[in-house]
Amino acid sequence: MGRLLFFGGLKTNLLSDQRNFKNSLIGSRTLGFICVLITAVLFGSIYSLAKLPLSHIDPLLLSAIVYPIAFVTLIPVARGSFRLNCLNDFKYIIIISVLGAVAAPLLLFYGLEDVAASDGAILANAQILFTILLSSVFFGERPKGLWGYSAITIVVAGLFLASTELKLSSSILEYEPGKMLILGAMLCWALDNNFSRRLIKKSSVEPSKIAMLKFLIGGIVLSVLLVLSSPSLTALTNALLSIETSEWIVISILAIFGFAGALFFLLEGLKRIGTIKTMIALSFTPIIGIIIAMATRGESISPIEAIATAMIAIGIFIISRT
Repeated sequence: MGRLLFFGGLKTNLLSDQRNFKNSLIGSRTLGFICVLITAVLFGSIYSLAKLPLSHIDPLLLSAIVYPIAFVTLIPVARGSFRLNCLNDFKYIIIISVLGAVAAPLLLFYGLEDVAASDGAILANAQILFTILLSSVFFGERPKGLWGYSAITIVVAGLFLASTELKLSSSILEYEPGKMLILGAMLCWALDNNFSRRLIKKSSVEPSKIAMLKFLIGGIVLSVLLVLSSPSLTALTNALLSIETSEWIVISILAIFGFAGALFFLLEGLKRIGTIKTMIALSFTPIIGIIIAMATRGESISPIEAIATAMIAIGIFIISRT
């Protein structure tokens, strides 16, 4: 009789632990989606915010200012810890820093010099597509079946429309260099997303520490590039002094929220819900970016861009269902 009571109690405890684990998992997934939606709002603001200082600040100078501010912002969140557990973690940090904290912002800011904020927001969909494609081919997460790959085709067609607007030159479709630079930035961030997901999955490094170290390394590299590319230290000093107070405020908001906050919440989302679900939730970014651009800058999108945005949204929705 005592043995039966013992096993009955053990079974009850196991069922209770299973329920608690399930509830914890559901809570973690919900928090993951919330984190990514916050990322979408913060990242969507970049395109309009960055256009203001880019009117007369060099993109390299802007990048070299933004990343140190983002690094300082995350020091309290990461509790100022710079220690990594192994050499492999350090290798991943270097890779994602070069891709996501050096190449991507430079390509984005140089692209936004010649591209409207609303256009840049539309092209942000490429990050979602590239991330899913890379994850499917190299990192083991992939859409399922014919519908999944058909959806990717629709998104590719939408990006093609958004980047060319079907403008014909004498022989081929006329590509706009600024848009190609932004697409390059999205590819770099897509690689960054997948490597970050792998680092988070295989290591105990917290997302806040990854983000902090990424901004530190990116800030150092960008600062070195800025000094090397400047005609003289006097010219660099004058360029910094020429930045007005109102522009410093915009740059600080861009760094703290558009980069530091957005990356922190993105990594938390990747940790909790994986690459594919994170990119699906992040698909709100272009919509938010377009709304902000239209509200703050009075920009509008062409009929072809509206069709392209709809195609991309439909494709991403189909991916989410598969």
